[in-house]
Order: sequence, then C-alpha cells, then structure tokens
Amino acid sequence: MDKLLVFTVLCCACVTMADYSIYYPTNYERTNLGDNIDSSTMLVLKATYENEEEKNIVSSPLSVMMLLSLYNLGTGPDTKEEIRKFLGESEERNASHSFQELNTQFSKIDPDQLTVAEIITVSDLYTLDENFAATARDYRCELETLNFRKPEEAAAEINKWAGEKTKGHIKDPVSKDTLTEDTVVALFNVIYFAGHWHVPFKAEETKEKDFHVSRDSVVKKPMMHLLQSLYYYDSERLGAKLIELPYKEKGFRMIVVLPNEVDGLSSVVEKAANQGLLSAVFNLRPSGCDVDLDMPKFDIRSKIDFNKILPKVGVSELFNEGAEGIVKEAAVKVSKVFQEAFIKVDEEGATAGAFTGAVAIPMSSWSEPPPPIKFTVDHPFLYAIMYEDKILFAGTYSE
Repeated sequence: MDKLLVFTVLCCACVTMADYSIYYPTNYERTNLGDNIDSSTMLVLKATYENEEEKNIVSSPLSVMMLLSLYNLGTGPDTKEEIRKFLGESEERNASHSFQELNTQFSKIDPDQLTVAEIITVSDLYTLDENFAATARDYRCELETLNFRKPEEAAAEINKWAGEKTKGHIKDPVSKDTLTEDTVVALFNVIYFAGHWHVPFKAEETKEKDFHVSRDSVVKKPMMHLLQSLYYYDSERLGAKLIELPYKEKGFRMIVVLPNEVDGLSSVVEKAANQGLLSAVFNLRPSGCDVDLDMPKFDIRSKIDFNKILPKVGVSELFNEGAEGIVKEAAVKVSKVFQEAFIKVDEEGATAGAFTGAVAIPMSSWSEPPPPIKFTVDHPFLYAIMYEDKILFAGTYSE
C-alpha cells in the first residue's frame, strides 16, 4: 500500500514603506526559465480564478513548481512526464537543474528582502532515500525527522518553522488534521518578500474613491495616488494596459495589468493563460510623460487547495502513482498539496510632504510637458510581483 506524502506551500509578500532614492531601470534578460515560469503561473492563476469563489487571489505557482521539481527526482515515470511538461522543460534533468540554480540565485539575495526556503519532514519510522536526500541538500532544503503519530506536536514544529521564515506573517498554516498517522513525508516551501517602493505613494493623498466591482456594483476603496514617470504598455493582445512599479530592492517590481473593460478581468486571465504575461512585460517602455496613477491599497490572504488545481493544468498522477525514490522502506504518493499566501500593498512609512527622489527614465523632448497618462485602477485587475524575468507571485483583485 502506498504511504502518504503532503506538500505545503507558504507564501508571503509585504509591500510597504516608501523610499526616496532614484530608480535606475535595468534591462532584464529574458530566459527560458522565466518563460516556463510565466506559462505555468498564468495557467495556474486561470485555474485558481475559475475554481475559487473569492476573486481576490494571491498565489505563488513558482513555489509549487520548486517543490514539484524536487519531488520529481524520486517519483514514477508517469508523474515525471506530467511534471516535466508542467515545468516546461524538454528533459527531466533540465527541469530539476534549473530550479536548483534558481534556489542558489535566491540564496544570494538579502533574506530581509527575499526568503526562499524548503524543508522535508520525514516520519521517524522511515528513512529518506540517500540519493533523494543528497539532492535535497543540493537544493538547500532542510531535512527534519518528526513523529507524525503525534500530529499536534508535528504541526507545531512545522508552524514554528513557517512563522520564522515568513517573519510571523503566516501563522499556523498546518493543523493536526493536515497530518495523519499514515504520513511518511511532508514537503514545505516558503517564499517571503518584503518590498519598499522606490517612489512613494504619499499617505495624505490616499482617498476613498469608487471601485467598480462590476458594471452594476460600485464600492468605496482607499485609493493611493502617484504622479510619476513609469514604464507603461498598452497591450492589444491582452486587452489591457500595464504599468511597472519598481521596488528599491534591485531586480524586483510589481506589474499591474488593468483590463480595458470594467468586466474584462476574466478575459485578460484567459488570454494571459494562453499567451503568457512576459511578452507584454518586455514591451513596457518609458511613458514619456507622467502617469497619473490611482490604485487601491489591498491586503489579500489565500488558502488554495492544489489537489483541485494541479489536475486542471495536467498534473494528476502524483496523487495516484507511487514514488519509490523518496524513502527506502515504501512507495509514497501525494495526499495533499495546499498553499497559504499573503500579500499586503500599501503606502505605510511614507514621509508626508517629502519628495526627494525621481524615476530616472528617458523623457520625450517636448517644448512643453505632454499631459499625463491617466491610469485609474478602479475595477478588477491582475498583478504580478517579479524578480528580473521570473514571476514570484501573481493574483487578481476584484473587490
């Protein structure tokens, strides 16, 4: 009988505090890995958007991809093939090696800015396969033995680890009901990002304004305001306009994708799933004038059951096929894959009335400044947090 394995993914992004230094744009290289992450992320976002009743969503498909790339090294042939296709690589080794290198790249970033951590917890009745354990260490993955026959104590240990890695923003994601006495191995992944805006939203300019949940429903939301030169793109293929909001932390940025129509989010999500988001992102250009931006503050927490999402993107055999390369004593199969994610976007910490920085991007040579581009985020939109060409988080905001 196949024993049970649990996947858990915990994600947290905090976007707070303004900084007043100058933004120097970087020409990011577009990589195959970035394209693969983009494709899978948008497919997962579409499946999640369609599956969840709550349309305020934050997710990190990248976290799931990183866990799957590790699990893939010990699983059966059918699962390997599904995961390889989902990860977008032509060969199994390429998939695992790419994410191993990405882990190494992330480990060089200040952990106060970005923390990417993985832990494999194994029942004290079992022993990890030596090759799998060695590869896990190459992934910078922590290994720990737990007594799953005492699920409350095991959950407390895992929750302590998760709380430390997310600076307390994700608390108690695992309950005693998550783990059973049959659990052999549980894999956990955390991505934590804390970003600081390069150009401030002034707190005193945040006002309650209309937000159109649909064509027939309007609510009041606290809308932040910014008048600044930004990177901008009007995408006919997506039916949306995009802006880039850079962070002080080098390489990090938020992309806001605003549908042209009030009720256009589902269409944009569908198009992004079909063609990806990265092509539009790489078409972002200096606006050539100020962008008059109004954008809601938002705070989203999502708990996503990936048992329902993964089969919709072509990954289902891991719930059925035994993996013989994880522990020595038995084949295991995945029983649960779930994710808790959190994002907070606001202007907290901005110094009122002060503005000593600017976005340093080329401006058009007009005799008089051109009128600003209005970018009013007053209806449902898609967003992504990126590091260079890799999407760390993606989600939707609807109400």
